[in-house]
Amino acid sequence: MKKLTYKEKFIQMNKEAKATWILAAICFLVWLAGGFGVYGLVGNSWTICKMPAWFVLGSFGSWITAIIGVVILTKKVFVDFDLEDDEEEE
Repeated sequence: MKKLTYKEKFIQMNKEAKATWILAAICFLVWLAGGFGVYGLVGNSWTICKMPAWFVLGSFGSWITAIIGVVILTKKVFVDFDLEDDEEEE
């Protein structure tokens, strides 16, 4: 567990929140491009496992993007630190 000052805790929490919003926007764009984008280009003519490609890419593509993004966030952005205010105890 990392020891941070009061100010560093808020900076880290803000960084984590921004990174989470960015990942949510990326997932939305993948869903948008995978669903509406593929349907707009090829319609229902392209299939994956007998399902329309727009459905597969829009549904499972955004889901897989979210899983990969959360793994990256937990390894690179999130920091384990105590939320208790240590300065009050001293």
